[in-house]
Amino acid sequence: MNSPVDQHAPRRFIAAIVLGAALVPLNSTMIAVALPAIGETYQVSPGDLTIWLVTSYLLVNIVLQTPAGKLGDMLGRRRAFNIGLSLFVIGALVAAFAPLLEVVTLSRILMAAGGAMLMPNATALLRNVIVEERRSRVFGYYGAMLGASAAIGPLIGGILTQYFGWKAIFLVNIPVLLLSWYLVQSDTHYDRFKSAQRESVKAFDYIGMLLLGFALGVLVVGLKGDGYWPFAALVFGALGFFGFIRWEQHATDPLVDLKLFKSVPFVIGGSVTGLHNLGMYALLFQLPFLLREWYQLDASSIGAVLLTMMIFMVFLAPIGGRLSELLGTRPTILGGLMVALAGMILLLLTTGSTPILWMFVSLALVGAGLGIVSGPIHSTALSAAPAEQSGVAASVISTMRYLGGMAGITIISIFLNDTESAGMLTPNRICFAIYVAAYLMAFLLVLAFPERKKPASDPA
Repeated sequence: MNSPVDQHAPRRFIAAIVLGAALVPLNSTMIAVALPAIGETYQVSPGDLTIWLVTSYLLVNIVLQTPAGKLGDMLGRRRAFNIGLSLFVIGALVAAFAPLLEVVTLSRILMAAGGAMLMPNATALLRNVIVEERRSRVFGYYGAMLGASAAIGPLIGGILTQYFGWKAIFLVNIPVLLLSWYLVQSDTHYDRFKSAQRESVKAFDYIGMLLLGFALGVLVVGLKGDGYWPFAALVFGALGFFGFIRWEQHATDPLVDLKLFKSVPFVIGGSVTGLHNLGMYALLFQLPFLLREWYQLDASSIGAVLLTMMIFMVFLAPIGGRLSELLGTRPTILGGLMVALAGMILLLLTTGSTPILWMFVSLALVGAGLGIVSGPIHSTALSAAPAEQSGVAASVISTMRYLGGMAGITIISIFLNDTESAGMLTPNRICFAIYVAAYLMAFLLVLAFPERKKPASDPA
C-alpha cells in the first residue's frame, strides 16, 4: 500500500501547487535589480519606481489575501488557484510588452491579485490533501521553498536582466505557470479531494473586505513613511481593525469567522509565523549593506553568504517535519527557535573585525532553526482550523507572514535610514537585538502551545 501522501496526493500535484505559490515571493524580490534598467527605459527615478512597482505589489498582495481565501472557501480551492494562475499569466505577459510605465504598474497589480489568490488557496489545498501526520514535513518543504524563492529572487533577476533584458523577469514566469496549471488539471486523483462546499453560497462580505483592506493598507503605506506617518498609520490602522471586528461580529456570512481566533494553536501559530518572517526578511535586506561595508564583498560574494541561511533552511525543513512526527510539535518548535536564537545572538555579537566565518556560522544556525520551525508551526496552526474554513485560515496566516516581513523592513528603515548608518555598528546591533527579542517572544508563545497527540491516519 502506498504512503498516505503518495496514495491521496500525488507528488506532481504537490509540486504544481508549490511551483505556482513560489512565484509570488520570487516576483516580490526579483524585480529589485531590474529597477535601474526599467527606470532607463521609461526615464523614471528609482524612488518613484519602488513605489509604483514594488510597494504596489506588496500592498495589493497583503490586502487581498483574506478575500482571496474566502473566495476559495466559497468557490472551491482548485478553482480559486486556477484564477490566480490566470491573473498572474495575463499580468506577466502584459508587463513584458507594456508601452508605458503605467501599464507595467497595472500589470504588477494584476500579478499581485493573482498572487493573493494563489498563496492562501495553495496552502489550503495542501492542508486538505495531506494527511495530518505528514503535514509538518510537507509544510516544512513548502515554507522553505517560499523563503528560498524570495532570497534567490535578486540573483535570478540580475542574471535575466543582464543577459536578456528586464522584460525577461516577467516572461520567465509564463512556462512555470503553464506547467503548474497543466499538472493541477491533469491530476485525476484530485477529484476525491474537492474542498467542502457550502450548501448555499451567500453574498460576499464586501464591507468586511473594505474595512480590512483599509486597515492593512494604512498600516503598510504609513509604516513606510517618515515623520508622523508611522504613528498615524498605527492609530488609523487600529481604528480600521476595530471597525472590521465589530462588523464581522454581526455579519451574516463574515469574511473571517472570528471563532478561529478562539483557537490557541491557530493564534500562536500565526503570531510565531509573523515573528519568524520578521527576522528572516529583515536579514535579507540588512545584510547586503553590512557585508559590503564591513567585509568589502562584491554582489556575488554577498549572495553566497545569504545563500547559506537559505540552504540550511531548505535542507532542515523536512527534518523538522520528521522530528515533529517523532518528538511532538512543541519540543520541535522550541528546539528550532533555540537554534535560530543562537544564530541571532551570534549576529548581535558580530563586529567589523569578526571573521567572515562567524557570519556564515550565524546564518547557518538561523536558517537551520527557521527550517525546523516552519513546517510544524504552519501545520499545527492550519490543522486547528475547520477544513471548510481552511482558505480563510491560510489567508490569515499568509497575511501574518507578510506583515512580519513588512515590520522587519520598517525596523531597518528606521535604524538604517542612510548609507552611513548602514555600516555603523550600533544601528546594526539595535536591529539584531530586535530580532533576538522577536524570536524570544516566539519562544515564550510556543511555551503556551498545547501539545497535540500524534494523530491517527485520516480516513480515505
